[in-house]
Amino acid sequence: MSSTRLDKFAAAALTGLLARSDWDDADAAAREAYRLARAMMAERARQDELPDSEMAMADPMNLPLAALKLNLRIEKKLATLGLETVRDLTLTTEKAVRSTGLKDESVDEIRQSLHRLGLHLGT
Repeated sequence: MSSTRLDKFAAAALTGLLARSDWDDADAAAREAYRLARAMMAERARQDELPDSEMAMADPMNLPLAALKLNLRIEKKLATLGLETVRDLTLTTEKAVRSTGLKDESVDEIRQSLHRLGLHLGT
């Protein structure tokens, strides 16, 4: 059986529950841990505007564009502009990005990816 993100959150929740109180019923403690884990995952999904922890560790400006995990088609279009790093993208205007043929949905995906790092397209 493989461990999922939900299992990892539940393990963390169970650790906290056990540290703060006595649980006589192991089944009840496990149920509560998974209830908390599902709540944590739901809240994390609502917080996608927050920086990704993996990317926050590194200097985001020096990351390759691939680190943004954009659609491959978008990456290829940006490569036609000679963009290789996040810094390159932040120095590029929306007009230049659109000149590659990318439309609203793709530009929004780029904006959201940059926003998660606290960045934006050039002006």
